[in-house]
Amino acid sequence: MTVTILVVSSDFAFWKVGDGDPGEIFDGLADGATDTLEPHPDVAGFRSELLWRWPDLVDVLEPSEHDLVDSPEDAAKYVLLTLPVRMLGHLDGIYELARQYKLRGYSGVADEAF
Repeated sequence: MTVTILVVSSDFAFWKVGDGDPGEIFDGLADGATDTLEPHPDVAGFRSELLWRWPDLVDVLEPSEHDLVDSPEDAAKYVLLTLPVRMLGHLDGIYELARQYKLRGYSGVADEAF
């Protein structure tokens, strides 16, 4: 008997100021391209509050603390979350927080901007 374990996750990206199509910005972030985004204090505030409310997001959040050593300005450019199924319960609160900060974004699972 073979048992297969399927791990499913959903990607969500958030930013404040960016040039271009949201889907292309999202795809670029997956490849580490942040040049279409501009830093904004609301993104850094969103990131900080996310981690304060849900510390377990630290393992699924980009840019990671390690990434910020080389590119500290990215903390104010974007937040990319790869949420495993067990964390999708946070999603309504995450979206509400993003609305409070008036962030734009993209859902990879829905393949649409928000």
